[in-house]
Amino acid sequence: MPFASVAKVSEIPAGQMRHVEVSEKEILIANVDGKYYAVSDRCGHMNGRLSMGTLVGSTVTCPIHYSQFDVITGKVVASPHLTSIEALKKFNLPEEMLKGAARLNELQSVIRTYDLPTFEVEVRGDEVLVDT
Repeated sequence: MPFASVAKVSEIPAGQMRHVEVSEKEILIANVDGKYYAVSDRCGHMNGRLSMGTLVGSTVTCPIHYSQFDVITGKVVASPHLTSIEALKKFNLPEEMLKGAARLNELQSVIRTYDLPTFEVEVRGDEVLVDT
């Protein structure tokens, strides 16, 4: 498949990222120190949209369960964070809610987090292009 133009260089400044869709694929384009990288925009844990998370250096953090991925390699950097039941207790939540949170932790703990597919990126003039 030929490269497709997905953005202007000026639309994704250093330290920023953007969601694009190409060939029915959701892709995150990230600008890390002036170089552009592309990975799947769906978390390898529970499918959250990574471009709605945060980017620090080359690490994107999922906004849902805080799994982290390297946008250069697509590799998992950190597995999801489970809810601290002890931390929730300080909010005086009903026991049923605490039990529910503990059960969610149990369910999440067995969900595997997968590396992300990566895509080749080129910059031609002021265009960012991705090969899917």
